[in-house]
Amino acid sequence: MTGAPVALEAATVDDLPALVALENLCHSHPWTERGLRDALSPAAGLGQVLVLRGERKEDDPHRGILAYCSYQVVAGEAHIHNLAVAPEARRAGLARRLLAHALDVVAAHGARMVHLEVRDGNVAARTLYRTMGFREVGKRSSYYSAPVEDAVLLNLERPSS
Repeated sequence: MTGAPVALEAATVDDLPALVALENLCHSHPWTERGLRDALSPAAGLGQVLVLRGERKEDDPHRGILAYCSYQVVAGEAHIHNLAVAPEARRAGLARRLLAHALDVVAAHGARMVHLEVRDGNVAARTLYRTMGFREVGKRSSYYSAPVEDAVLLNLERPSS
């Protein structure tokens, strides 16, 4: 991917089919359409789905979505639920950009502790999270399937302003 312009936006229900397609492309056990719809719902509280959108052609079923991040803030803590980047858009810094923005948003909503889990074997994601200040705090044995793999639990404590 070249340096084409990319816009950071909040996802809408109109993006749901494109988000489902990206989710299916990126994960062995993707979120369901219902799960993604729930993440987009105002009833999700302080949750949101952010997208990085490239050029959007009229007939593009992906609506230009190159990456997305789902998060939620509850009781002063945040959870990054999901982060996905289209395979053709990887290694261009999109995950870092999207996660950095999500961290700023959750901090603005009062979250000073951020939690997430990642597949033990996802070296690229674990490297990204480590370089962004997350630290390993535990594991969930055999949390993932296809293939069976542990989940590594990570936290990031951000100082108060």
